Amino acid sequence: MGLTPAAALVAVLQLSLSSSGGAALEEVRPELGTQVPANAGVVASDAPPRQLTGTPWTLRIGPQRPDLVRYNRVEALSLGVRGQVRLGSMSYTATARFGLGDRTPSLRLDAVSESLDLRFTQGIYYELAAIDERARHFGVANSLTALLLGQDDGDYYRRVGLTWEWTPPSARARTFRLRGFAEFHRAVAKETDVQLSRLWDDDASFRPNIGAESSAEIGASLELAHRWGTDRGQTRGGVGAFLQAAATPGDDYDYVRASGAADVTLALPARMSLTFETEAGTAWGSPSRQRLWYVGGPLTLRGFDPRAAGGESFGRGRAELDRSFSFGRLVLFSDVAWAGDRTDIDVDDSLSSAGVGLAVIDGILRIDGAWRLDSSRRFRLDVYLDQIL
Repeated sequence: MGLTPAAALVAVLQLSLSSSGGAALEEVRPELGTQVPANAGVVASDAPPRQLTGTPWTLRIGPQRPDLVRYNRVEALSLGVRGQVRLGSMSYTATARFGLGDRTPSLRLDAVSESLDLRFTQGIYYELAAIDERARHFGVANSLTALLLGQDDGDYYRRVGLTWEWTPPSARARTFRLRGFAEFHRAVAKETDVQLSRLWDDDASFRPNIGAESSAEIGASLELAHRWGTDRGQTRGGVGAFLQAAATPGDDYDYVRASGAADVTLALPARMSLTFETEAGTAWGSPSRQRLWYVGGPLTLRGFDPRAAGGESFGRGRAELDRSFSFGRLVLFSDVAWAGDRTDIDVDDSLSSAGVGLAVIDGILRIDGAWRLDSSRRFRLDVYLDQIL
């Protein structure tokens, strides 16, 4: 493709600039009979939302919303447009985007009904997806690190399907998410090596994308989460669980997989705190490659590239000691993780790292530098946004 690193950099940098100056996409709240900005608290543009007579609607293009511009090694620079309209008690949202790398359009349509007690979403989509949705690989941080550092942590596949989702209303914390789906997966290839480092290193390139297996899935998933404590001067923590099952008509990839996680933060004297986190999971049946468990990257194992290890089971842990200063928090940490066949668990096969991090802007921006605790002693820098333990 003819996209130069400099041109792509200019476009992707508009992500962060637009988040403070672009108009917010309104989110319909039927029980209030009005529209509430989805990113309340962010300064919006002076331009009023466009409206049809008697029908509230909005239209956002590219840099007007941070999530409508992204960069990865499959799509390269991807630009989107989103429209939303409210008709009676329902809101309808359509998002379309086009990647200059794979030159493949994506489309998603969502219909949302929300009450004081429940939010119900029905969706139909043909889109690029990441194998780990929690890691926000389509977010601003991964786009910038991919373009600037040549470090795209996502692994991608294309899916087409239908979904039905029940969650708490948007004004409440997401304590559960029940989702049903019917979708087809297919593999996508790396389509670009454009990154800033190619200006001085012609051999710089992105790692290969995961070779997702073609499969049709009909299934459901359930996520549960509970957190307690918000005061940094007090003990706080949380627990979570995940369960997913799917049948694959005509294929041999039927599976059930589950995981659980817990974390606790202990307040210490001198504006310090100590955090411990653990997570483990396993799968039964014959999950496809994109449904296995993997460790590596900032969410699971800092200092290592994504998919450093993978298999039907995994376990991981981390510890962090942090000290608050006027400019943010300085963090010392260590991670350990393992993934593979649950019948062949061996502590000697686990991977570990240690490093130092800096959290600024009330923890929204996090920068971690970690060294592998093996013979290579390799160093890796991770930059990410709004990731919490």
